[in-house]
Amino acid sequence: MDKTSNNKRIAKNTMLLYVRMIVLMFVQLYTVPVILNALGTEDYGIYNVTAGVVTMFSFIGGSLASGSQRFLSFELGRNDEKKLKSVFNTTLSIYLIIAVGIFIVLELAGTLFLNYKMTVPPERMEAANWVLQSAIVAFLFSLANIPFTAAVIAHERMNLFAYISIVECFVKLGIALLLPLIHTDRLTAYAIMICSAQLLILLSYVWYCRRNFAECRHLRFSLDPALRKDLLSYSGWNMIGSIAMISRMQGINIIMNLFFGPLLNAAHAIAQQINGALNQFINNVYMATRPQITKLYAARQTEDMWQLIFVSSKFAYYLLMLLSIPLLIETQTILALWLHNVPRLATEISRLMIATILVETLSNQVIAAYQAANKIRKYQISSSTILLCNIPISYVLLLAFPENALLPYVVSVGLSVLFSLSILWNAKRQIGFDIKRYSKEVLARVISVYLITFALVEACVSCLTPGFTRIIVSIILTIGISVITIGSIGISPKERTYIYGFIKKKFHKSK
Repeated sequence: MDKTSNNKRIAKNTMLLYVRMIVLMFVQLYTVPVILNALGTEDYGIYNVTAGVVTMFSFIGGSLASGSQRFLSFELGRNDEKKLKSVFNTTLSIYLIIAVGIFIVLELAGTLFLNYKMTVPPERMEAANWVLQSAIVAFLFSLANIPFTAAVIAHERMNLFAYISIVECFVKLGIALLLPLIHTDRLTAYAIMICSAQLLILLSYVWYCRRNFAECRHLRFSLDPALRKDLLSYSGWNMIGSIAMISRMQGINIIMNLFFGPLLNAAHAIAQQINGALNQFINNVYMATRPQITKLYAARQTEDMWQLIFVSSKFAYYLLMLLSIPLLIETQTILALWLHNVPRLATEISRLMIATILVETLSNQVIAAYQAANKIRKYQISSSTILLCNIPISYVLLLAFPENALLPYVVSVGLSVLFSLSILWNAKRQIGFDIKRYSKEVLARVISVYLITFALVEACVSCLTPGFTRIIVSIILTIGISVITIGSIGISPKERTYIYGFIKKKFHKSK
């Protein structure tokens, strides 16, 4: 592999994904209060918790998506076109079978749970059922779309991925703007329109992949025995992790509904929007680098693979730092300016969710090495079991302390620490991960940079009156102090020399 060419491709794809993310983030920030005002706090909470029943099943799609991307990238790294076609057709066939099974389960279990267990005002139950049915159909569309999305990412066509995501975002913005003009039940209409948008995205991906990728042109039902076994084995173990992640977010959302009703579901949904924006921010780094990590492993270039993991881990954390520090310091003011009518506990829940992301980003990129080596069983068993404890622990604590609605989120932060430690420890034992080198080159640097930057920014703005001006000052100070701390202690001398040389080269070119 041409290392320079790969680095340029990663840099280009990362930039495309960040353009996508910036557009999506601003549009979503504008969209959320529009939807909240159009639906009202109660209906907004009902939509999120009802659709969340379906979202809990997305662990199946998520686990298979990871498997599809891994196996497609692996065969691309080996230049095996015949095997590549077999991987795609087998993946698509498995998805069709699973889609039928999920539809049956959701229709039976989801409907019963909504109508007999969840806390929904009786006069809104019909609308909630419309939301459930629309969410089920939209989920099936998204499930069918995953093999095609995996092909786009494996081929590193991030421009297409970015363009379609931006179109999807603006379609959803259009739906939000239409809501105040609708005179029928807005909750029902919103659910149906979101479902229609998901169908549009599916058709776009199918058209592009069939036109541009050879493995997507001749679709047929195929269940290659050896490949099916490998894919299902990989996806099966990966599913444990997906279940843990989904259950933490949607499980907590349902527990909040059972104990506190739909009003606190609205607070959870607002915090989840912030959580989702931050995750998109760092997932861009993962999405741009993980196909290359798998290809490097397939080509037996393991030292280059580890170097890419170390560098991208730091890069992801520093990018997260630029957003999370102003958000943590100015959470209350930002929510007030953004929403005007801030749901109760939204500020506290948002801060605890941000803390969870900060902890898990310390180890998340190491997961790419497990996936590339197809050694995910032991790490998934230990790490995911830790996260799966979130729901029972939270439920028991709320039974004992029913007035403390923040307990599930505090538990989530604590378990995230154990989750990250288990990932690093298992990587050392299973895949030759040098935990001492990682601790020195990555963990020590990013933690020191974050704590110093946070402390200095908070100390500087604490004397200012909360408001829009202080938010701007916080952002400017975060950027300025981050540049100094990253440049001095956050990167290695070799990385510092490379960055300074790159800037110098660009500066001379511009003259």
